[in-house]
Amino acid sequence: MSKLISTLEQLHLMRTRAVDDLSAKLASQKQVCQRFEKNIDALTSLASGLASQSVNSAVMMINQSKYKHNIQRVIDWQKQEQALATLEANKIQGNLLAEAKREKSLELVLDAKRSDRRMELNRREQKMTDAVSAQCWLRQQQAAARQR
Repeated sequence: MSKLISTLEQLHLMRTRAVDDLSAKLASQKQVCQRFEKNIDALTSLASGLASQSVNSAVMMINQSKYKHNIQRVIDWQKQEQALATLEANKIQGNLLAEAKREKSLELVLDAKRSDRRMELNRREQKMTDAVSAQCWLRQQQAAARQR
């Protein structure tokens, strides 16, 4: 029983580490998603800032149009990357949830085994106490019988 509990404790420790690792990985992935969001916001404000400027010549209009087009391409690319990062974050979150469930179920099994072990030790201790009490009682009875 003790060896089983020891093995379960080691497995529980491994599962806890896996949950911690996945939690850190999820936090990191969420930061990546936030960076993409900030990039998209910054690029969008940059592109919209160009619209308020007045253009004097055709060459400037062409340059501004190409610039806006390039910024829009970068925005679209960032949105694609953000979508992929969000999918990855969702996948990590699903893995984290599954691993946390496994860790919790193992923790419950481990607690039950520890409780069983404590009860077994208490029963053994009670049996020994009962045996000692029975011996004392028997000796007292024998001593009383000799004195009569």
